[in-house]
Amino acid sequence: MNHKISISSRDRPTWVGRSDCRTCKILHEVLFCDLSKKELETVIQGIYEPIDEFSYEEGAVIYEEGYEDNAIYTIRGGLVKLVRYQPDGKERIIRLMKTADTVGLERVLGRPYGHTAIALQPVTACRVPIEVLRQLDTEKPRFYRKLMERWANALFQADDYIMMLLSGTVKQRVAQLLCWLADIDHAHKSRVVMLNGKDIAAMLDITPESVSRILAELKRQNILRPRTDGYYEYDSKALKEYANAA
Repeated sequence: MNHKISISSRDRPTWVGRSDCRTCKILHEVLFCDLSKKELETVIQGIYEPIDEFSYEEGAVIYEEGYEDNAIYTIRGGLVKLVRYQPDGKERIIRLMKTADTVGLERVLGRPYGHTAIALQPVTACRVPIEVLRQLDTEKPRFYRKLMERWANALFQADDYIMMLLSGTVKQRVAQLLCWLADIDHAHKSRVVMLNGKDIAAMLDITPESVSRILAELKRQNILRPRTDGYYEYDSKALKEYANAA
């Protein structure tokens, strides 16, 4: 049973502009990375269909489970949670998706979106029409192979995610999540973005009270130190020792 989300002004994305892959700082990591400059130019000119960039506020719904918009999304910046809802309405976070990840790939096979995608922080994303992918599949077979590799990587990531976050003690799971969040920020290995307690609890299948208690303990032990920009400094070695001692 799908959980319907009420649409607010927050959920309406802001159109940033027509995407220009030539100036994309993460082109080497995203969907079109294997296209030649000439092939990329064809995509940019919108000969198939235009690719647009949008920004989303924190908490905004990018797409909803069961919906059938004819597009997938490449995350240009920010974190996105993929959510499913239990019959009682309780949220379960299935995966976190980061910069350069592609979400909504099930639409390539004509299936409805399998999750609700929600911005965990301000997000920018490129909306890639399915027709663009179909045309590239026909004209550039190696592109489709790369698309399937990306899909396979997403499945492997899901397996790793489940093993990482649902095994071990509660303290170990929280510590492993914090390490994962820190690892996604390649430029700043000593800082970590902090999710709210409700989201952490929904990811790890623990209570918000347990999350609050563990985070408070990490702060008391100076393993987590708040910054002024919304991030936390963290001590990787001390965090691992904390988890191993659990």
